[in-house]
Amino acid sequence: MTQQEFHELVHLVMDSPAHPPETLFLGGMDNWHARARLAHFLAMKGIDRTKEALELFHSIVEVDVDDTKSEDVEEKAFALQRLSSLEKEQNQDEAALKHIDQAIELAESTDFLYKYVLRGELWADRWNLMHKMGMAKDAEEEVDERIAAYADIPIAHNSYLYYGYRFKAQLAAERHVTLVAKDYMHMALHAMEVPPAYQPRLDAAFAQTHDNASWILSEIDRATPNPDNLHWDI
Repeated sequence: MTQQEFHELVHLVMDSPAHPPETLFLGGMDNWHARARLAHFLAMKGIDRTKEALELFHSIVEVDVDDTKSEDVEEKAFALQRLSSLEKEQNQDEAALKHIDQAIELAESTDFLYKYVLRGELWADRWNLMHKMGMAKDAEEEVDERIAAYADIPIAHNSYLYYGYRFKAQLAAERHVTLVAKDYMHMALHAMEVPPAYQPRLDAAFAQTHDNASWILSEIDRATPNPDNLHWDI
């Protein structure tokens, strides 16, 4: 991609409903932060410039980050996560698995508490991708390992446990074991900060007595607060 093409794409996203400030893209093509940020906007629904987004994301896969700066580590991990999700949508599953693994390795290389990257969510992306690739058994074994490793840590809000139990609930729903799926979701929500205002809808979702487990899990998800907006300890 040329500097001119980059400049034109910056103005494309600036003129979109997302309307990001131009300061996000200072440095142009020579700044990997600017390339990653532009790629995120290009991949958004409504802009849908997936080809260009993939090109920009791929351009930062090998960049070095300053591992003393949480913002640097997080921005690259987040870019790798989004690259993986785009590749999954394109059915480029092997590449997607490689890049989500790189995101996990990078995010777990430090002890920083990131602002928007959740280590548990990165693992969930890996497990869901493995499921898509016919590796659900291997994914479930990894989930059990993560749960065993983090279950006894004395913290209240644990993204590893939330996403691990949520994945096991999904598998239970696919196996039409509704009560087990509900039990796993109860355990998942115990690892999450749930404001009281959300509890009535969650109670109503869990109170469903039919055996359409997938529908119940969807209702639970709709009643659950957005993990991106909550406090996490890990």
